[in-house]
Amino acid sequence: MQAANLSVKTAVVQELLAADSDRQEDFDAAFAAAMAAWESPPVTIRHDESSALAGEAQEANSNYAVFAHASPGMMAQFAIAGLIGAAGILVVEKKTKSVQRLLTTNMSKGQILAGHFLAMFAMIFLQLSVLILFGQIFLDLPYLSRPLATLLMTVVTAIFTASLGMLIGAASKSEEQVVVLSLVPMFVLSALGGAWVPLEFMPATFYRVASVTPVAFVMDGYKDILVRGQGLEAVSPALLALLIYAAVLLALAIWRFRFD
Repeated sequence: MQAANLSVKTAVVQELLAADSDRQEDFDAAFAAAMAAWESPPVTIRHDESSALAGEAQEANSNYAVFAHASPGMMAQFAIAGLIGAAGILVVEKKTKSVQRLLTTNMSKGQILAGHFLAMFAMIFLQLSVLILFGQIFLDLPYLSRPLATLLMTVVTAIFTASLGMLIGAASKSEEQVVVLSLVPMFVLSALGGAWVPLEFMPATFYRVASVTPVAFVMDGYKDILVRGQGLEAVSPALLALLIYAAVLLALAIWRFRFD
């Protein structure tokens, strides 16, 4: 009925109908065409709930969706949580004057900071790799179906997290501050980035703000691989965004760090 009415209105606007009888004929023809199209739609869907096999497949798909979200979410969250110990080493070295003693050797300030950064990177990369292997072997998540994309996502995620750890270590004056400055970003970024609940379930305003946070890019990159079956081209925006975040955090850490 709506299609037929639209047809008549369009014909009137275009001045194609001369009399009221023409309007009725146009309406009848459009109504008949719409009814014929309704009887044979171009796309149909059939859902058979009586099949036990379909029920098992649905349950398996549901479990897979949960694991495909929870696995990268926990990886991102606990990578940040692991900075408590790594960033704390920087604070301890400053308090015990170990950094000043290192400066009496032939190592430069840049080499000292690079050593700490590489140590954090190696720790986080190893942690992420173990969790990826766990997901691949025990949760049947296809991390290795796109090996290059997964490797680059893991490397860049570790670079970002290590940069955050360097800033936490540079800004903290005590071990207690390290704990606070590690846990607060972990909870805030994980909640905003969709590590706990998919951002698709959030209100539009929250989604727009949260989708540009670093953990959101981590989640999006890994889910491009696990859920959407995509490769390097799809994860490239997430890689670039995380590298930008890492560069800013590392620059702030170098500026903030005090060797004295």
